[in-house]
Amino acid sequence: MFNKTVLTMGKAEMKMVMNITSLPSAGRTVKGTDYAYAPGGIGGLAAVTLAAHSVGSVFCARIGNDENGETLINYYDRCRVDTRYMTRDPEEPTGFLVTVNEADGTHRTIAFPGANSNFGRNEVESAFLCYPDALYLQFDLPDREIIASTRMAALRRVPVFIDAGPRKMELALEKLENVEIFSPNEEEVFNYTGIYPRTPENSLNACMALSTKLQAKYIVLKLGERGCFIYDGSYYDVVPSYDTTFVDGAGAGDVFTAAMTAEYLKSGDIKAACRYANLAAAIMVSREGTYEAVPTRDDVVRFADRLGVNLN
Repeated sequence: MFNKTVLTMGKAEMKMVMNITSLPSAGRTVKGTDYAYAPGGIGGLAAVTLAAHSVGSVFCARIGNDENGETLINYYDRCRVDTRYMTRDPEEPTGFLVTVNEADGTHRTIAFPGANSNFGRNEVESAFLCYPDALYLQFDLPDREIIASTRMAALRRVPVFIDAGPRKMELALEKLENVEIFSPNEEEVFNYTGIYPRTPENSLNACMALSTKLQAKYIVLKLGERGCFIYDGSYYDVVPSYDTTFVDGAGAGDVFTAAMTAEYLKSGDIKAACRYANLAAAIMVSREGTYEAVPTRDDVVRFADRLGVNLN
């Protein structure tokens, strides 16, 4: 049995990944290397990660009444994600992503929002019927629904955990309510504050600037290979990353924040939660892929034992 239930609201998408040598010029055809279909969307990735780290994970999203939607439902079910609050749109197809990877490392993505465009207040209101212990958000939903969901969480005294990407310069951060942890990456920090967190001093200044824009118990900056920076409004701490063999950085930040949220809900210790999340992110970047690369709690425990890291 899970001790805590986390409600994630976000986009559900099917993704097609194509690997090619280079893009063809207009009117030309090139032979591709390979292609594959996989689940996509940062909301779904967070929900899967939360389930992998031993909390009850409920995913609220909107999909189409089509084969892609059915495929996603079945996938989330296998990952132990509660899909009761994923609604089917009668008109729009399931959201779809096309990612093109070129041999020189260039990546291009085309997004077809589909049913995600119709995510609205009905989804937000119905999802809270799961009586969550926490609300988990990213900024891939309409501003109105992001703000409304935090207001509903505040009315129910449900803490809100925010992975602050993708950036939303137009979103009024001051309207976000009951935020427990606000976690942007380096680029998002710069976009919101104009300060790039290259040093502890710059990181502190960025956190102080963010604190003038929103109220949060903790601000946790994701600094990649430099670990993370924690600020509680008065004091700060730096939690270093762990050495690993880098293979693929896709989804590492999303896994960090979701794993941190799961561990924080268990322990209430922000520094311990960040150590745990750094371990999860280190495992993630040592693997190829996104959803299929998500580490489990057992993976993190084994990695910590190998490094001699005390998780207690």
